[in-house]
Amino acid sequence: ARRKEQWFLDINPRGKVPAIQNTKDGTVIYESSICNEYLSDYARQLDGDSSLNKEDVWKLAPVDAGQKAIMRLLNDHIDTQLGPAQYTLLMNDDPDKDNELERNLEDALYTLQASLIARGGPYLMGKHFTLADAHVLPFFLRLVVSLKHFKGYEIPKDEFAELLEWYALCSKRDSVKAVSKSDEKIIEVYQKFVDMKYSFGGLNQN
Repeated sequence: ARRKEQWFLDINPRGKVPAIQNTKDGTVIYESSICNEYLSDYARQLDGDSSLNKEDVWKLAPVDAGQKAIMRLLNDHIDTQLGPAQYTLLMNDDPDKDNELERNLEDALYTLQASLIARGGPYLMGKHFTLADAHVLPFFLRLVVSLKHFKGYEIPKDEFAELLEWYALCSKRDSVKAVSKSDEKIIEVYQKFVDMKYSFGGLNQN
């Protein structure tokens, strides 16, 4: 793994990215989903008693404890199930195992589609774009681009119509367009992992 600069390790000895530091109180946060939730909660904290309409502003993170737990479970599913399934298929060099690994990937995708259907869409938590969508989207984009390029695999449209509609809808958002990497850049990054034959976890160590 590429060693981080010492100034970064002084802040976060685990060396994980992304990581953020609140320079006011020294708080250091890492892991994508936790960073997202922290920023949402901190913005809410800073807003205090202003006149902003909370019903419109704070849909990124549900206030209800049950809904917030569901959001966190979806995020955990990405980190522990979908991400590893995608990366394992990508790095597999035994064609005889591809079908099995594709089924594993699609099992993980079904969980996302089930959430869409159960909550009535168009987003993972229902009618509002939330941190669940924000967390899933980068994984999903990388999955679509990398597996099509390196493995010739495309998510079946007939089996995942709702999920692909969700992806198309999210991709139209200005905020998503502003931060999404191009297909070429994603392929360039993943080519390095393929060439080095990284085991899963390499993405989180660099």
